[in-house]
Amino acid sequence: MKLTRSHALIAAMAVVIAVLTWALIYFARDEWGALPEEREDEIATPSTAGLEQGRAIVRISPESQKASGIEVQALKPGKSEAAAEAYGMVMNLQPLAEMRGRYLTIAAEARALRAAAAASESEFRRMESLFRDDRNVSEQALKSAEARYRSEHARQLAAEQSAAAVRDSMRSAWGETVTGWAINPDSRVMQALLQQSSFLVQLVLPYDLPRNAVRGKISVAPATARENARPARFVSDSPQIDAALPGETYFYVVDGGGLRAGMRVLARAGLGGAPVAGVIVPAQAVVWHAGKAWAFLKQNEQTFARYEVSAAEELDGGWFNAGGFQPGDEVVVSGAQLLLSEELKYQIRNENED
Repeated sequence: MKLTRSHALIAAMAVVIAVLTWALIYFARDEWGALPEEREDEIATPSTAGLEQGRAIVRISPESQKASGIEVQALKPGKSEAAAEAYGMVMNLQPLAEMRGRYLTIAAEARALRAAAAASESEFRRMESLFRDDRNVSEQALKSAEARYRSEHARQLAAEQSAAAVRDSMRSAWGETVTGWAINPDSRVMQALLQQSSFLVQLVLPYDLPRNAVRGKISVAPATARENARPARFVSDSPQIDAALPGETYFYVVDGGGLRAGMRVLARAGLGGAPVAGVIVPAQAVVWHAGKAWAFLKQNEQTFARYEVSAAEELDGGWFNAGGFQPGDEVVVSGAQLLLSEELKYQIRNENED
């Protein structure tokens, strides 16, 4: 009897399992049938980006270009004078400011002592005159007046010597011109430097750079942001050296913000002579990637290639490039960031597949 019941229970469980298996297969048949098609679509989807001869390209149909607002513009020819590049650093003016503060304090004290010495000398001369005129003052009073005068005069000389020592220290570190700004409490240039509306930059220029180029047209930009170039005004030779760079050192003043003490800068010094021919890449065509400037050059109706742009020299609303482009080349001026995004998607997809 027990054996019969066990057989019945096993049979019932087998029936239940069979029914559940059939239901699972029946209701999942649509999903299983669609799975191969989805895999086929993924494999068949073509990429719009790739590499040709080591250069990144993006392909996009004319219809998609119009829908995405992609526009191109022909490059215009341009000319630029030859220039030499050099590096330098934004100077930290804290040591100069401290010496300036000491000098102005001592100089003010010396002026006060000079006035006191002049007054005590006048009193001494008056007492001396009275003493000689039938001894109208006592000899003791005369000696006291002389002692005061000698003491005030000695203090004046000590203060003036201290001020001169501070001034000489500034001159040895910063040169005559910068020291002249520092010791003048009314110097507007010094005030601008301390308020950081202007910056003192030390450039290390090649030994063979002509002197007229040193004092000529020079632009300065942060080494990591060449597009932010601005004019620099020659100040003087620099008594300091740059241990990291060989060459002769000079001071320049650069107006405007965006610089920081200790920042490395890149300078371009015009050399004069015959201008160099090239093209002007419009600023709106430039996209930044991996710390460099790029532009997409149109190769045919649906292919665009990414080319590096030199951002060393800004000219007429764009960047002057002597190589890499030709006048008449068409570059993307609207939608370049979109093309870069498509290219980066392709790179990420390839990395995932690897």
